[in-house]
Amino acid sequence: MLNIALLFRRLKLLLGKQPIYRHHVREYTMEEVLELIKGAGFDVVESYYSHINDLTYIDVNQEDYLRVKGYKDLIRITVKRPTKVNILRTLAYPLVKLKPSLRQSIIIVATKVKEPKAKIIERW
Repeated sequence: MLNIALLFRRLKLLLGKQPIYRHHVREYTMEEVLELIKGAGFDVVESYYSHINDLTYIDVNQEDYLRVKGYKDLIRITVKRPTKVNILRTLAYPLVKLKPSLRQSIIIVATKVKEPKAKIIERW
């Protein structure tokens, strides 16, 4: 699930722009996702904000992309290829590292609670 409260959505709001992601119908906060999951009859085992996009959503060729292991690599790539995306990711990385709720993806691991037995109703 995409986190509507991620850093880049908040920055867009500060700039007076609509922070809607055009590929999704709806985005959620962690609390909303947990409420939906529990409401659907699941027990939450684990919930967290993924760090996947912190280093992977960058503008780089395939060979360099496979070598990205940490922030130093992100800086190296941004110096080599200073695109808007790379600069923003490099500037945002320390902040999203410190405050995970600013990350893009919400991950929930849950188990389905036993289904209640259906009641048999006689109909004429």
